[in-house]
This record gives sequence, C-alpha cells and structure tokens, in this order.
Amino acid sequence: MEAQSSQPTASLQYADPQVDELLKHSIRTQLESLLKAKLTTGQRQLLLQKSFVDAMTLVLSNTQVEHLQLVCAFEAMYDQAVQSMALAQLSQEQLTRQYVSASGLIMSPYNCKHTIKDVYRIQGYARGVDQAIQSKLKHSPSITILYPACGPFAPLLLPLLSYYKDTEKYTKEQIQVILLDVHPGAILALKQLVKDLQLDDYILRIEQSDATTYQPNESIDLLVLEAMQHGFTKEGQLSIAKHLVQFLKIDGWMIPQNVSVRGMMVIGENEFNQQWKDAEYSHSLNMDASAQQDRVELGEILSINKSTLLNMQELELQGGVKVIPASQITLPKGIEDMSKRILAIYAHIDTFAKEGVGQYDSGITHPKPDMTFYIDTKPRDIEHTHFVANSGDTVQFYYQLSGLPGFVPVKV
Repeated sequence: MEAQSSQPTASLQYADPQVDELLKHSIRTQLESLLKAKLTTGQRQLLLQKSFVDAMTLVLSNTQVEHLQLVCAFEAMYDQAVQSMALAQLSQEQLTRQYVSASGLIMSPYNCKHTIKDVYRIQGYARGVDQAIQSKLKHSPSITILYPACGPFAPLLLPLLSYYKDTEKYTKEQIQVILLDVHPGAILALKQLVKDLQLDDYILRIEQSDATTYQPNESIDLLVLEAMQHGFTKEGQLSIAKHLVQFLKIDGWMIPQNVSVRGMMVIGENEFNQQWKDAEYSHSLNMDASAQQDRVELGEILSINKSTLLNMQELELQGGVKVIPASQITLPKGIEDMSKRILAIYAHIDTFAKEGVGQYDSGITHPKPDMTFYIDTKPRDIEHTHFVANSGDTVQFYYQLSGLPGFVPVKV
C-alpha cells in the first residue's frame, strides 16, 4: 500500500508548463462561469448580445471614438464570448490542440479566441464588410456570405450580424452566412455562441471542413477571410483564398479586396523600439516620422486580390512542395549602413472601399523581422536557412504554400 501511495496518480503528475497554464485558464473560465450562473440563461444572453452590439455601434460610428473606449467595449465583448465558450464544454484537447496542416498552422480555440479583442483588425474588417453588404444589397434582394477559418467566435461577422439584428438594419431574408472551420473545438464553441446570440436565422449552416478543399453548393457573393499572421507567414490565407475565389459570383467580392505584402530594410532598434517609446499604443497613426524616413523600402513582394488569385500559377517542387512566384526586387545600392539592417516584411490590408488595416494596427500587419536575410555581410556561422546577398543583386521571392507558409528569397 505504501509503495502504491508513493506513486503520483496520473491526474496529479506535473504537467508541461504551457499545458498547465492552459489548464489553469480553463479552470478559471469554468469558475467564472459558475459565479455568473446566478443569471438566468436569458439574462446572460442579453449581456452577451449587448456587448456585441455596443462594440459594433462604436466601430461603425462616423465620429472619432477614443482608443480606451474601444478597448473597454472589446474587452466586454471578449469576456462575454469566453463565457459562452465555457458553456460549450470543450474537452482539454478540443480547447488546446494546435497543429500544422498541409497548408499552414491550425490554431487552437484557446489561442485564437483573443482575436475578438484585436480592436483595429475587427474595425477595419467590420467597416469594410458593412459597406460591401450595403453595396451588394442595393442591387440584390439577398446575398450569401462565406466565412472560412472563422475560429470559435467568427469575430469579423457575428458582432456585425448582432448589430444588424438589434437595429433591424438587415434581416435574415437579406443575409445568409456559411461559417466554416476545420477545428472541431472551434465548431463546438461557434455553435454555442450563435445559439447564445440568437443568430441562427442568419446562419445558413456551420460546417467543419478544410477550407482549402471545401466546395460550397451555392455561388458566393462575399468571401470574408482572415487567416493571417504578421509577415504573411504560418497560416493558410493564400491557399484558402486561392481555392475559394473560384466559387465567387462573377461580380462577387473577396474581403479583403487586396493584401499588399511589402519588404523594407530597417535598423531594428529604431523600427521596433525607439519609435514606440512615447506612443500610447502601437498604430499606424502613431508611427514616428523619423523612423519611417530611416527605412529603406524594397517595394511590394506580393499582391493578393481576386484578379491575382485567379491568375496565380503554382510551381510544384520535389516532394510535392508548392510555391508561388512573387516579385523580383533589386536591392538598392549606396546605403552605407545596409550591412547593419534587417529585412522586415509587412502587410497592408484594404478590406473594402477606403477601409483597411495598416502597419502596426494589428498583430497581422505588424512588420516581421527576418533574421536569416543578410545583405553586404555574412553570419559568422552560415546555416542552410541563411540568405546572403549584396547591394545591387536581384532577388526573386517565392511564397511557400506547403507546411508553414512564408517567403523564400533566391538570387537571380
């Protein structure tokens, strides 16, 4: 008996620190949910619905809204959405499983739930989607929207639908939405949230499917997609868009209408540290003029829109690895401190009309430094991942679709 008691049971063994933190969060979420269990289901749902409507009322306002007011509204929306997720009763595996598929990173519901707090990402998309819906419904009695890789909260659309229902701006007869995600945990949380928001009438269906192979039965008026990380890496935005753009109607739109991925050579200390020392928060409006002037812009590496996607040619290499040829860029000459600079890749997102997400507005547009790219210098120990070139060289960029997506530079 003593020998048995000295052995820890499986449930008491020390966990991996990262998993343990996730477990603590899950427990905390459940405990918070229990504390709020004194509310009736109807009261809880009303609080949730109100938080979504309040956030969108600020986002769609034509007057300037203070940053802190937006942050508070989005925090409230997040808090209520997490309560709904807790009621979906995801298992630990469903909550935390994250993996790399053939086309990119599939994030866990735990990790992508924070997207709903990304104020300026959602603002740029929601305002763009709202204008696109308005434009479409001027010429059509109803539209079908496809939102793939939507995650557990579908944050680019569900808050907007909540606002439409509350204000009676658009009805279920005018808008029908297909929500799509490959992660079973995300689907469970999503179904619970749609139920709690009482938006079932606007939802044509919720499907668990790989967006890179999914084939909708309907022609799509609007394709709303955001499966990006900074530097246009890791997630499968391009693979998903390239596949699904074919299901758009001839006059159908993809949102974002254009993603421009660009490169620049920067002094890391100036770009990522000094220019933000006096800023209240990182945002394109708060960028420092001297830091911008210090950059050496290389130009556009890749443009992703409906036209370029329909004409994009894949190259298949050995082992089935797929790449897309991007731009050729000639590295500028005469930059005295070029050897001290690092490559940073960033995206500017035009969602619709004049709406968008600029540099530093969101994690997805934050410039990503590439520490393997060397110009006019060589690393002390050259690895196979390092790229070494000189000023004046022409570089052909390719975009790797297989595994974890990202850019691969090759000297011409």
